[in-house]
Amino acid sequence: MSDRDYLPLSATLVKTLTDKLYEKRKTAALEIEKMVRELIATQNFEQIERICKILSEHFVLSQNGNFRRGGLIGIAALAIACGKEAQRFRQYLVPPVLQCFLDNDPKVRYYACESLYNIAKVLRTVTLSYFNEIFDCLSKLVCDLEPTVKSGAELCDRLLKDIVIETCTQFEVIAFIPLLRERIYVRNAFTRQFIVSWVSLLTSVPEFDMVQYLPEIMDGLFHILGDPNPEIRKSCEILFSEFLTILKSSQVQPEMFEDMTRILIQNCQSSEINSILRQLIKHESTKPNDSNVTPSVPDLTITKMVEVLKNQIQSGASASRIIALGWIHHLFDCLQDKMVTHIDVLFPTLFRVLNDSSDEAVLLVLQVFALISTSNRTSTDRNYNDYFTKFIIVLMDLFRTDRALLEARGSFIIRQLCMLLSPEDIYKTLSETLANEPDSNFASIMVKILSSILLTSTELHDLRLKLKNFYSTESTDLFVCLYKTWCHNPIALVALCFLSQNYDHACRLVQLFAEIEVTVDFLIEIDKLVQLLESPIFTYLRLALLDVENNQTLIRALCGLLMLLPGKTDAFHILRRRLECVPNFIDKFTSIDKRISNLKLDTNHTEVANDSSKAINFDELQQYYLSVQNKHVEAKKQRYRYAPNTSDG
Repeated sequence: MSDRDYLPLSATLVKTLTDKLYEKRKTAALEIEKMVRELIATQNFEQIERICKILSEHFVLSQNGNFRRGGLIGIAALAIACGKEAQRFRQYLVPPVLQCFLDNDPKVRYYACESLYNIAKVLRTVTLSYFNEIFDCLSKLVCDLEPTVKSGAELCDRLLKDIVIETCTQFEVIAFIPLLRERIYVRNAFTRQFIVSWVSLLTSVPEFDMVQYLPEIMDGLFHILGDPNPEIRKSCEILFSEFLTILKSSQVQPEMFEDMTRILIQNCQSSEINSILRQLIKHESTKPNDSNVTPSVPDLTITKMVEVLKNQIQSGASASRIIALGWIHHLFDCLQDKMVTHIDVLFPTLFRVLNDSSDEAVLLVLQVFALISTSNRTSTDRNYNDYFTKFIIVLMDLFRTDRALLEARGSFIIRQLCMLLSPEDIYKTLSETLANEPDSNFASIMVKILSSILLTSTELHDLRLKLKNFYSTESTDLFVCLYKTWCHNPIALVALCFLSQNYDHACRLVQLFAEIEVTVDFLIEIDKLVQLLESPIFTYLRLALLDVENNQTLIRALCGLLMLLPGKTDAFHILRRRLECVPNFIDKFTSIDKRISNLKLDTNHTEVANDSSKAINFDELQQYYLSVQNKHVEAKKQRYRYAPNTSDG
C-alpha cells in the first residue's frame, strides 16, 4: 500500500506503529489517541471511521506480525480516545481483535487480550453484544501455555464479569446457554474452572434465574464434578450447593424434576453427587402440610419422576438401575403418602429386579418393599399393611415358577427380609401362605430353606428363643402355625420339635419314619440335621442328654435317627460318638426297663405334655402331619405315573 492509503495516518506514524520495539509502538498509539480526540472534538466521525478501517483491516488482520501488534495497540488507543462515542465503531473494534485471540504468535495473543481489555473498559454494556464470541475465545485462552497470555485472558475475564453484573438487565442468558452447554464438556482443568466460575456468578444473580437452565447444564457439571483436580471438584460442589439452596426456596416445575432425575441417574455413581437432589426431596417432605400452600413437589412431578425411574430400572445399565432403585427407596422414605398411588405400578418392575445379578440391587428392592409394607398401616395391632401379605404371596409365586431364583437367591432374600422386618411376621405369613400350597414338592423345598435359615441365622435369634421357651399363647400359636407348614418336610419338622424342646413328639415322629420311603435326599437331610445338632444353637439339647431319666424320648429320637443313617457315613459316627458320651448310657436303659415300658412308643401313644406345651394338642397335629404326608405320597405317584402318548394311536 502507498502512503496515501494510510491517510490520515502519516508514513512516519505507520512506521513507528509497526516497529519491533514495544516502546515505539506505544508512542505511535499515543499519537493516534491524540489525533482521534481532536477528531472527536470536531465530531469528524467519518475520518475516525476511516482510521478504524485502516487499523482493523490493514493492521490487525495483516499477515505481518509487527503490523498486527501495532494495530492491536493502535485500535485500543482509538477506543480510549473515542470514549462514549466508541460504540459507533464497535464493528471495527471487537471482531478484529477477537480474531487475534487464536493467533500463532503468543505475543499477538497477549496484545489482543490487552487490546480487548481497553476496548471493553470503554464500550462496557456494548461489549455484551459480542459476549458469546468473547466467552468462547477466553475459554480457550485461559488454558494457554504462555503464562502472559493466560494472565491477560484472566484480566479480561474479570472485567467481563464486572460488566455483566452491573448491566445484568441487558445480559441475555438464554442466548448464552447453548454455548455454555457446548463448552461445559471441555476436559481441560483451567477451562472447567473458568466455566464453573461463570455459572456460579450467573447463579448468584437472582435476575438471571439460572435454576431454570439447570437441566441443560447439569450433565456437564456432573462431568466436571468427576475432575481429578480437588479444587475444581470443590468449586463444583459449592456450585451445586448454591443451586440446592435456590431450589429449596423456589417452585420447581415437574418437567425440571423429570429431566434432572434422568440426568442424575445417568451420571451419578458417587453418593457425593447423588445426595444433591435427595436433600431437596427430603427438605420438601419435612415442610408442614398446609392446604392453602401449593406443594413444592406436586403429584405430577412425582409421577414423572417415577416414570423415569421405572424406565431406568427396566432398561438401564446395572449402575443406573441401582441409582434408580436408591431413588425409589428415597421417595418412599420421604414422600410415603404421595408414593402410595404408584405402588401397583412399580410392583411388577421391582419384582423383576429380584433376578438381578447384583446383590445390591436385590437388597434395595427388599428395602423398598419393607418401606411399603410398614407404611400407612390401617390397624394398630399389626406391624404391616395389606401390601406385606400381597408381597409374600407374589414372592412365593415367583419362587414357584422360577426355581433357579429360589435356588440362587431364595435364602438370601428371606434372610434380608428378616433383617428388615419382623422375622416372626415373615415366618408366620410364609407359613400361612404355604400351608395350602398345592405343589407339595415346592412346599417341601420352601420348608427346607426356611428351616435352615431358622436354625442357622443370627437374625432369627429372638424367634428361636420364642420357640424354645413357650412364654405365652403367642409362642404356642407360632409353633402350631409353623408346625402345620413344616409337615411338608419330616426332617425339618423333627428339627422344629428339637428346637422347641418337644422331645416326646420328636421321638414319635422319628418312629413314624418307618412308614416313609427313605430316599437319598431324605438321608442327606438327616445328615445335615446331625451336623446342626453339633452347632452352638443346639447346645441346650446336648446338655439335656446329661439328664437321662427325664429325656429318654430325646435319646430315643436320636437313636432312631442313628438307625436310619448308613453305618459308613460321617453323620452316623458323629451321632454315635455323641450318644456314647451320655452318662451310663447302657446301664440306665437296662436298669429302668419298667419305666421305659411305661413310655412305650407306638403310633397310638398319647404324650404326657409338660407345662409349657399343655395348650398344644399333639395328637391332632400328628394326624395333620400324616394327612400332609399322604398328599406327598399321592403327588409323588402322580409325578412318576406313566402317561401313554395317545396321539400316536
